[in-house]
Amino acid sequence: MRRIKYSIVLLAVCGVCALRVSAQTAKSSYFLDGGFHNYQLNPAMPAERGFFSTMIGNWSVKTNGNFGLSNFLYPYGDDKLTTFMSSTVSADEFLGRLPQSLQLSTELGSTLMATGFRMLGGFTTLSITTNSSTSMNIPRGFFEFAKKGFQEDHYSFSDINMRTMNYSAITLGYSHEIIKGLRVGVNAKYLVGMAYANIHVDKLNIQMNEEKWMVETHASAEAALFTEVTVEPGPMDELNEPKIPLVDAMDNFDGSNYKEIMAAFKPASSGFAVDLGVVYDMSELVKGLTLSASLVDLGSLKWKYLTKASINDSKVEFDGIEEIDPNDFEGSIEDEFDMIMQDVEEMFAMPYSHGTSAAKTALNPVMHLGVEYNMPFYRPLSVAMLYGKRFGDFGGWDEVRGYVNVSPLKWLEASANVGVSTYGTSWGWMFNFHPKIFSFFVGSDYMITKVTPQFIPVNNLNGHVTFGFNMPLGKRK
Repeated sequence: MRRIKYSIVLLAVCGVCALRVSAQTAKSSYFLDGGFHNYQLNPAMPAERGFFSTMIGNWSVKTNGNFGLSNFLYPYGDDKLTTFMSSTVSADEFLGRLPQSLQLSTELGSTLMATGFRMLGGFTTLSITTNSSTSMNIPRGFFEFAKKGFQEDHYSFSDINMRTMNYSAITLGYSHEIIKGLRVGVNAKYLVGMAYANIHVDKLNIQMNEEKWMVETHASAEAALFTEVTVEPGPMDELNEPKIPLVDAMDNFDGSNYKEIMAAFKPASSGFAVDLGVVYDMSELVKGLTLSASLVDLGSLKWKYLTKASINDSKVEFDGIEEIDPNDFEGSIEDEFDMIMQDVEEMFAMPYSHGTSAAKTALNPVMHLGVEYNMPFYRPLSVAMLYGKRFGDFGGWDEVRGYVNVSPLKWLEASANVGVSTYGTSWGWMFNFHPKIFSFFVGSDYMITKVTPQFIPVNNLNGHVTFGFNMPLGKRK
């Protein structure tokens, strides 16, 4: 029998990732003076000296979630695992451990090239970066339906969301001390879009109807790629497939149509964004006190070929949900997930296209407010606090993070911090080695304490790792 189940969140559990676009530099480095890439968090923060980096200069992989694998996988027998759909797992046990709304956000960022140098009395940066991120939100009611099934004859829920955006950015930044102690900075970004998708389920009504489920859905979706993709308005079927000139040209490649292929690679999306920042050293008033603030990713991308589709109260019939007996089920957990995805694809297929047109999508700005105080008895030691907020109707978050930072040597500094956010409590750290001839940093904003053999966080999906090698240029300021 078919089973309509826990869908998109389990994509996340399986590692099918998510997206939110923001600065990729670790927040654990925010108060470390030797960090070369802090301008991505606050453009008013110059590096201590010039630098140059290539593809290994600044890598960051991050996931945030208010749930983990332990919410969906349960032990049974001798060192075996089964899913929450097992008959050995009660509905109360499973649902009692779920938050009201399951949220997931993941990011992947890399700096392909970056350089910084002093110029015109200030500090200038130039960088090329890639950014990829996704956010998901699924109400607990969706999983209640999956688990309880025929125990109720009607289920209704809304606000299932998934948004993903991928782009590259060419950034030119400049910071300058305008008066003693007060420094301002700005980054100007030219954006090239790579891929975008946004799915929103406004309503999902599930009604028992003569031993079958009748699913009524109202949902919308939009998507775009870096190249031309067009779909005619009308039903989405084999007669109305997407037209992609790049794919057609590559399918017909014979060595003579390379110009056609190159023309199809012309970017179909571009945009602009700015970052603004300020740092105020208040040592004239309170020795050792520094305040800072920034607002990053103020901008948007324009997609020339954005395709929209929808489900307008369409009704799909499914067979009932059946619990799994782990002793009789012959497949693996991976097989179970494959069956889930088949049901999800059928349940959320968009039957009607509204065609392709140009449209803008806004980035979600991120705000940072920081305060740092250097200890009077040992100036290389400081305590600090950073507040961060991501704006937006979907995928927003708030976070407060407390820091202890120390720099016992000119070329060595470290930070330890604890944060409380929309995704729960976490702790982070950063080591930065920056002698004269090279710079290396490694750290994490969300330290993972327990993982599966596949390195997937167990108790929640908060995890992060960042590292980079850079080449210093010139003397320290």
